[in-house]
Amino acid sequence: MSRAALGCAVAFAALAVLVTTGATARADAALSAAAVDAARAHPGPTRLAQLVEAVTQPVWVYLLGLAGVVAVWRRGRRRHARAALLAGALAALASPALKAAFGRERPALDAGFTTAGGGSFPSGHALASATVVLVAVLLLVPPRWRRAALALGVLELAVVAVDRVWVGAHWPSDVLAGFLLAGVVVAAVARPVLRPGRSEGDGDRPSAPDAPGPGVRG
Repeated sequence: MSRAALGCAVAFAALAVLVTTGATARADAALSAAAVDAARAHPGPTRLAQLVEAVTQPVWVYLLGLAGVVAVWRRGRRRHARAALLAGALAALASPALKAAFGRERPALDAGFTTAGGGSFPSGHALASATVVLVAVLLLVPPRWRRAALALGVLELAVVAVDRVWVGAHWPSDVLAGFLLAGVVVAAVARPVLRPGRSEGDGDRPSAPDAPGPGVRG
């Protein structure tokens, strides 16, 4: 496991312990209550947040990522495409499993701003968005576009983070857990592809056979 994956895993485990023992309860409750009160007082931004919730549903986010995987596969970078696909699959499977295991209730469903259901920890929206952003930046986007992709990705993740708390679908710690879990998955899966000494396309497209030398006939 890479240092990045290990660091995210330790941070996720520590956060899970804090959530389970109630150590984050006061901060989570205060931030969530403030966000939901703001949502009640500002219907315009709340309607926008509900739109964000709809378009960033994990199924749509993963499908967008899958389109990127297909594009990279068709360009011959198949090791990158396989790693990206594996990261998405692991994240999609981990979300419902962990929600069921922790069984944490959502903060403010009674406010009526969200259609979210099931467990709260970790945030599936945050996990899906962070996984696809990291996969895109590390594995799918050409190097010359990575800075722009990272900037757009960070903006999207900030919007998703605010949205999940604003509509009362998640506690702030749920969102952080989703981001950390995405870091674990993507860093672990991407390491073999990105390790030093391996070229961008190494192991992807097979090389063309050597041309016959002078005087060599078929």
